[in-house]
Amino acid sequence: MCMMIAQPIFSQKAPTQIDGTVIDAFTRTAIQGEVKVALLNTDSTVIQTVKCEDRIDQGNGQQRKYFTMDVPEQKTVHFILKYTSIGYQNVYKPIKVVWRKRKANVKLWNTSMRRLSITEEQQMEEVVVTATKIKFYMKNDTLIFNANAFQLQNGSMLDGLITQLPGAELKPDGRIFVKGRHVESLLLNGRDFFKGDNTVLLDNLPAYMVQQVQVYEKESEMSKLVGKKVDDGQYVMDIKLKKQYSIGWLTNTEWGYGTEKRYLGRLFTMRYTPQSRVSIFGNINNVNDRRKPDGSGGWGSFDPTGGLTATKRGGMDYNIYDKRERFELSGNADVSYTDHDNIWGGTATNFIPGGDTYESRQSKSSNSNLSVSTEHFFKYKGHNGKSFSITPTFNYYKKDYTSAYMNGTFSVQPIADYTAVLDSLFSPQWTTTMRNLIKRNGEWAKGNGHGSSGNVSFWTYFKRPYSTDGISVEGDVSYNSSRSNDLNHFTYNWYENNVIQNDYRDRYNTTPTDNFGYYLSAKYFWHWGKEIMLNPRYMLNYHHASGDRLRYSIATDVDEHDLNWLPSQFEQVMASMDTNNSYSDRLNRYSHELNLDWQWTHMGMTEQGRRNSGWYVQIKPAIVIERNNYQFTVLQKQHINKTYVLPKLNVNIRRNTPRLQHTLNATLSLTTASPRMFYLVDRTFTNDPLNVSLGNPDLEKRTDFNATFRYQSDKWLQNKGRQFYGDAGINASHHAMATSFTYDSSTGVKTNRPVNVDGNWNSWVSLGFNTPIDKKRKLTFSTDTRVDYNHLVDYSSNGQVAVPVRVTTNACYVNENIKFDYRYNKVNIGISGNMGYNHATADRDDFNNVNLWSIRYGGHAIIDLPWKIQLSTDLTMFSRRGYESREMNRNDLVWNARLSKSVWSNRLTFMVDAWDILDNLSDVNAGVNGQGRWEYYYNVIPRYALVRVLYRFDHQPKKRQ
Repeated sequence: MCMMIAQPIFSQKAPTQIDGTVIDAFTRTAIQGEVKVALLNTDSTVIQTVKCEDRIDQGNGQQRKYFTMDVPEQKTVHFILKYTSIGYQNVYKPIKVVWRKRKANVKLWNTSMRRLSITEEQQMEEVVVTATKIKFYMKNDTLIFNANAFQLQNGSMLDGLITQLPGAELKPDGRIFVKGRHVESLLLNGRDFFKGDNTVLLDNLPAYMVQQVQVYEKESEMSKLVGKKVDDGQYVMDIKLKKQYSIGWLTNTEWGYGTEKRYLGRLFTMRYTPQSRVSIFGNINNVNDRRKPDGSGGWGSFDPTGGLTATKRGGMDYNIYDKRERFELSGNADVSYTDHDNIWGGTATNFIPGGDTYESRQSKSSNSNLSVSTEHFFKYKGHNGKSFSITPTFNYYKKDYTSAYMNGTFSVQPIADYTAVLDSLFSPQWTTTMRNLIKRNGEWAKGNGHGSSGNVSFWTYFKRPYSTDGISVEGDVSYNSSRSNDLNHFTYNWYENNVIQNDYRDRYNTTPTDNFGYYLSAKYFWHWGKEIMLNPRYMLNYHHASGDRLRYSIATDVDEHDLNWLPSQFEQVMASMDTNNSYSDRLNRYSHELNLDWQWTHMGMTEQGRRNSGWYVQIKPAIVIERNNYQFTVLQKQHINKTYVLPKLNVNIRRNTPRLQHTLNATLSLTTASPRMFYLVDRTFTNDPLNVSLGNPDLEKRTDFNATFRYQSDKWLQNKGRQFYGDAGINASHHAMATSFTYDSSTGVKTNRPVNVDGNWNSWVSLGFNTPIDKKRKLTFSTDTRVDYNHLVDYSSNGQVAVPVRVTTNACYVNENIKFDYRYNKVNIGISGNMGYNHATADRDDFNNVNLWSIRYGGHAIIDLPWKIQLSTDLTMFSRRGYESREMNRNDLVWNARLSKSVWSNRLTFMVDAWDILDNLSDVNAGVNGQGRWEYYYNVIPRYALVRVLYRFDHQPKKRQ
């Protein structure tokens, strides 16, 4: 790392290590150029001299000048550190150094140096401009994308940039994946921004402000204080703004209206300085997804959940930082109101030994949700090795809903479409002689609920004087309270002795619940040699949960769906408590955990003192003692006192090969968990007459084993503009919890019971590769492949066998994505395809194998037309095969387009969107597990045209002459 010149001094004690970083006093960033640090005696004689190394701070993504030196025992303990760099004033800092039998440590972070001239800064800016021709490169463990190397649409926001990054994937809900790995946090200049919600930054930050996008494993605050990696940290994407946007403010606002009463409105304002940031946003729309041209010609991924959502949302975010990084104050507040209408329907097959049953289903629901949340964070970092932080959070929600559910169950699969079947079953003149009918059931409900939760967490760290060791103490206190009420009308018809039977009920349920808990942890960080750490830890958890499930039910003789009950009807229901199914429960749980965290870190260095390779090994055994006291009260009390011994083991091995060409990571874990106490209750619940639930006092604890291997090319292929990555793994469970059921084929009643099963496991492998094809790198190719295999074990019976029999289902999922893109000047065209295949088998003679195909292929383009008009369009064919419902085996051609024009130096942009021009879009959700298969349609947003106007403004103060 550093070049040293040292006086030969002999000592009986271990050398003391001095670490530190050097920054520019004005910019608070790394100094450009060589920095030397000399250790002097008080008479100015030189003991050692080192050169600083360039490092990226994994805590905040900032580049730092870092130095370290080992000082043998001297005759005195008082010294002077001298910092020198061309163009900067010399800095002299007095320090005190002591020596001990174990290696001591002195840390001097962020020593600031004042500039004499700005010549070097100007030269550096010229170098940065020329370097942006390279799309991405690796610097140590950080993947860096140059934003200026990507061609974007006029008016593009951050999401348009991220979708173009090689190896990056942006999901419709704002989740980001890079090289197949989930990005845990999206940062702006190394800081959190609307923590936990990426969409605010993705939708509102103009792409032209971005200098770099950095992806790295962010070092935790604890690792920074200890001076070594002591935990996993976070995998983050850090958005670095251009230097001219270090001080100023920006505003974006967008408004639109279209056919089918589609509308949107958005406002975003941000004020920023190097030490502070304040942001405010608002959003209203009934265009319930984020689909729009993504800069690669596509319109984003399709959200399979369906439904129509209208959103009204607003919030603010603030951050204040100290220049010397002594403290940080940040927080956010968010208020949202949504209306969601969801309709789904289709067919399902229940796998029953001796003969499957077939269902036609439809559900309609409408709900509104109000939510308020706020979170704040304060951290203080002292120079004496003491640090602490506190984080209070609060959340509140209120909801109202109505729903309608209809179902018909048959012994033979109906020929007619599910809508025709249900229309006949639930018409006023429905016939009781419908062929092969087992049961008809429906439920019409409305309800409301509200709740709140709060949490206060704290963390503190104490460093032992003149030592690398330290102690951390952390904990939190939390509560959660909720109330829900619903009333419903229940309809159930079945055959008994060839005579139709009726069960009509009016029901009312109320469910108040309260939870409280606290957590406390203490951990000691022991530097056991230069490369080994040994960190023992103790944790105490307490959890209290209490609640009442009060159920009221009264039989009626009419099949009516009206829920506008008269007061007399409501009073009649409230006077008829279902005492057999109403209950209250109380849980008090204490858990004590003791773990030992052993870590070995080894870095290979070049002759110039730069990191060249590395090993990281972590072995973390733990033991948990969990004591549960559970009280369940229905007609009489049941007490369950259970104590579990739960061992755990985590092993993590990471290898950076020489010259940082490759990264290989292997993890192994063994965990055990206790069953839910409610499942241990010896009780039968019949509040849902079609789904009778039993308890199981004999449930045992569960053990899970996981092994994962991950690979990514770092510097190996970067000179050719390529990336290669992949991962594979396996999960296996012992005594996994499953639901065993017995199905009465004459009445359609299912009796469920939780049981432990052995034999459940799943494995997967995924690979990704992207590369330019031509020398000028205008034509690129990318592919992502994933294969999943699930081995599922369940127990089921048709009622003719006293004990449910073991049923094993094997399911294989294959998914392949291929994409070609060609870019020339401001023209971007491409073709892409996706193939998904689902194959399932079971160890039953009467089981019909499942083979589902979902194929998508098409083309996309972004073309600049005359008069500075831009066209974005895509044409995609969706094909489905292998579905039981004939209506779902179809081809849907979907076409979307946008015309846009920017004026006034790109501050004002006019757009016209045409969504689903051919009116062919449909959403389908299909799947299979050990107990059945399903195929459902979801309602989707109708085709529409939308006129949008986007205005943006940014301002930076003029530099003084």
